[in-house]
Amino acid sequence: MAASLQTPILKSLKIKTGAVKRLVREREVYILEVEQQRDRIDKLHQKEGIDDADIRKQNEVLEETLQMIPYMERRIREAMQDLENLVLAAKKDGAEVPELTDASDAVTAAKQALPDIRPVASK
Repeated sequence: MAASLQTPILKSLKIKTGAVKRLVREREVYILEVEQQRDRIDKLHQKEGIDDADIRKQNEVLEETLQMIPYMERRIREAMQDLENLVLAAKKDGAEVPELTDASDAVTAAKQALPDIRPVASK
């Protein structure tokens, strides 16, 4: 018979799973915002009589948004690693609860959202 997780571990598993899912969604929102901001800037360039300061300001907004994407990716990696460690520890203890499946799915989704994730090679 499989062991179940203790309440604090289960709670931590739910929180970390939610955090990974939220961070992945936030990154997607920033990517969408970049696309929208680029469209906005393109439209400004096409309009006549637009002040250069307006375009510069929109470019600043774009740059700030672009800077958020690597920041979000770093936060996703950190949260994903924490969640992965917790999942591995729970599985090692022989736990079988639906939250483990949710957590594993969240880790998989995070890895798909960040296709450049590679295992760290030990030397």
